[in-house]
Amino acid sequence: MKVCQPENSDGYTFVEVLIVMVIIAIVSAVIITRSSDLSTGLVSQSEIMKTHIRYAQTLAMSAGGSDVYGIKCSADTDEYWLFQGSNPDGNIIQLTDDPSYDTDGDDKLELASKKIQTSAFTVYFDERGIPYSAYTDKSTNTPLTSDLAIVLTPAGEASPTQTITVTELTGFIP
Repeated sequence: MKVCQPENSDGYTFVEVLIVMVIIAIVSAVIITRSSDLSTGLVSQSEIMKTHIRYAQTLAMSAGGSDVYGIKCSADTDEYWLFQGSNPDGNIIQLTDDPSYDTDGDDKLELASKKIQTSAFTVYFDERGIPYSAYTDKSTNTPLTSDLAIVLTPAGEASPTQTITVTELTGFIP
């Protein structure tokens, strides 16, 4: 019985296969590095902003009902900050962060310096940690009617995105 063998059985040499593998590795490394830079910075800045929001909630809960605390992000100035009381533009409290993010010394953190962007939002927290979209006093306030979704993207980019969620009624921030 005769076994059929192709007439041309040369195939690829080890060197040719090795060169193709090196080229694929270089292209993959460049693609992964470029996407990782945006994603890594965005994820870390998202975690920092979550921590700042949780900090505002913790301050409100430890104040013993004497005042509310919150975080405001302004679309006009591309900054966000921690505040105490019902006026988010008054009594600004410095957030613990790298001082290079507050270039003008007004205790507001600049989103452009952090290389992120988001839409404007304001969230207040009372002594029970409940989030509000507006707050004048204990009887005149507006609790969140749905979860507050804060979508962060790299500055000047549309993707990737990171979403910070403040749960209505409980203020839970996963």
